[in-house]
Amino acid sequence: MTTTRTIPKPDPDREPLKVNVFQFVQSCPTTLAPLFPYLDEGSIVPCAATFRGAPGKSYGRFQHFNTVDEIAVMWGASGAQRRAVGLVHVGPKLHLVQPMERADSTDDTGLIVITQRQAIGKEQREEVRFICEKCDRRLFIYELDATPVKRGTKQAAGTYAFRTLIETYEAAKRFNADEAARKCKSCGHQNAPFPIEAWAWDIYTNQSSIARTGTQSLSDARNAGPGQAGH
Repeated sequence: MTTTRTIPKPDPDREPLKVNVFQFVQSCPTTLAPLFPYLDEGSIVPCAATFRGAPGKSYGRFQHFNTVDEIAVMWGASGAQRRAVGLVHVGPKLHLVQPMERADSTDDTGLIVITQRQAIGKEQREEVRFICEKCDRRLFIYELDATPVKRGTKQAAGTYAFRTLIETYEAAKRFNADEAARKCKSCGHQNAPFPIEAWAWDIYTNQSSIARTGTQSLSDARNAGPGQAGH
């Protein structure tokens, strides 16, 4: 008995898209951003991560926990990272986030695509953990519910922002505002605030808010009808 296997047609609510990752990062305002707008359950979410060293620049470091796997592919690099081009890596659920570019060299760059698949019908959870820059002990933990919205719902149709980035920005803000949390209880070191500006999570959050407001304003104008949407 033979079985005919067929690939189902694309979901009409999720049009097939393609993007050139090198062109994408040219106009990307943040260090990390999703390549496509599909973030609902079951979606495959590739994110471009770009780094460059510079004198006096720091990306800091933190631990990230994710209940779904993250697959990293090095698409391009220069300087000390050139040898890693083409590397494919599946990290552990709890992993250290620490760009490897030399802080004093603008010649050191890295372009990575990190991909995860959103959970289907179950909880998806993440944690952001800031650690002591001197002894590596954990200083601050921020838990977030990253469970994606149901596919085919109104919420899914309007999902443009990657919650992980917005919540990580919130975590960093809270850590920076808590001077007591930044003092290590193990070694006594007073850690500096996390360099949010290097990651530009604040820009991503602001741009996402503008996109959400714009989407809502179009919906409001359509529902208001002719002559009622303003001039």
